[in-house]
Amino acid sequence: MKGRFFAIGVGPGDPELLTLKAVRILKNADVIACPSKESGPGIAFNIAAQAVPEILDKRIIALEFPMTKKDLTQAHENAARQLINVLDSDKDIAFLTLGDPSIYSTFSYILGLIKRNGYEVEMISGVTSFTAVAAKLLISLSSKDESVMITSKEYTDVADTLVIMKAGSVLKELKAKISKTKKEMYLVENCGMEDEKIYRGIDSIPDEVGYFSIVIVTDRKEFNE
Repeated sequence: MKGRFFAIGVGPGDPELLTLKAVRILKNADVIACPSKESGPGIAFNIAAQAVPEILDKRIIALEFPMTKKDLTQAHENAARQLINVLDSDKDIAFLTLGDPSIYSTFSYILGLIKRNGYEVEMISGVTSFTAVAAKLLISLSSKDESVMITSKEYTDVADTLVIMKAGSVLKELKAKISKTKKEMYLVENCGMEDEKIYRGIDSIPDEVGYFSIVIVTDRKEFNE
């Protein structure tokens, strides 16, 4: 028998945003896997453990996914191999990922490797960081037939509302471009976490913030305070 592999989105930071389905699967899973941080379970695990403390008593596999632009094929294959060894022992694995597994997720690197080897895989949707940010700001990302675009570190003016992920290290450049427009700029850093910070308006936004930062750019007048 082979175990089942579940990819679970834990949301952006607030443990109360885990879905009921995510909670159920975490309680029933034999093994919990997650990206590591300093050789131990990372942020996604800490979020999930607050909602489902039972996972603290389960076997935990902390996988290394180096934050680099170099070829990480070997690292992904090594992670998949560890997971496959567990699945072959008829153990179900819950793999934790921040936000949703389908949006800039570490899980995407190993999904194909797991499926290719014939294992049952299920993705459990999580609250995305940018919708959680919109909720914090009390704004709507779109209405009627307006368009929304999601980018990574890049500004473009082809959509009514622009969501910029991973914006923390390029804020100075983004601010320079957006300041030439009539659009509003918002930023939330560490959404749902203890050190969350909310910035409204380009003049309030610093030139550099942490990695977990989302920018929303819009020209919709009702976004104005």
